[in-house]
Amino acid sequence: MADVFCDEDQEPWIQQLCGSELGGIIAIALIKPGSPNPAVDQLQDPAWWDAQINASPQTAWVIKDTRGSKAPGTPVEEEGFGLVPTERTGDDNELVYEALGIMKNRNFVAVSNKKRNWKLVYVTAGFGQSEGSSPEVEGYEAFFVTNVSNYMSENIEQSIKSRKRWSGSAKWSTDMTPALPFYAPAEIFAN
Repeated sequence: MADVFCDEDQEPWIQQLCGSELGGIIAIALIKPGSPNPAVDQLQDPAWWDAQINASPQTAWVIKDTRGSKAPGTPVEEEGFGLVPTERTGDDNELVYEALGIMKNRNFVAVSNKKRNWKLVYVTAGFGQSEGSSPEVEGYEAFFVTNVSNYMSENIEQSIKSRKRWSGSAKWSTDMTPALPFYAPAEIFAN
């Protein structure tokens, strides 16, 4: 199968002229391995999320009130051909996060750590409105990725004044195509 991006002309670069897009990971969602990849309009639809969360068996789990970050991907390199000494063939990505709720979520964490090929949504503090889509959607700026390995473990600090929390890490690799951006519904991902 041909790579669609190799056959397309590049679109113009559009620089943001004012304002800012806020960062920080404020929520994540795990979508069950083996589930079909949702379309952007589904990811932006609160009813779609409600249906996944309330399905039996459940197919999506939303973890609110997180804090975390995603560093730039690390390019995967190999020796090049011809006059190109090095070629980049992909990238490895990692998102780290923390969430509260140690005592009641042990079984969920145990199961999620042992499954592979999660689909992951990570939601940032940026709030805005989609442009040009029908219908226009207002919500938090978010990203969707597939084939994710997720891991969580309890993090307990020495101070008796600190809170116990889950420390998580999600890793995935790509063909250098960035995560799919969309607007996540506030009623699902924020309190």
